[in-house]
Amino acid sequence: MALTRLTRELSINKHHVASVHWDDTYSKRLVITMMDGTQHSIKHDGGMYGTDCYAIERKLLDA
Repeated sequence: MALTRLTRELSINKHHVASVHWDDTYSKRLVITMMDGTQHSIKHDGGMYGTDCYAIERKLLDA
């Protein structure tokens, strides 16, 4: 079981990801839904020290 680190606080097994989508309702967030129904919402901060959700999305979608 290989875990993929997405943020400092969150590591997941990318083989258990059911879907990945963007939520633009209030702020730019990447929503990751796991096979068991658990959802993780990560706010895109960008910049040098913020969370780059575009990089996280690429990491999850790479085979």
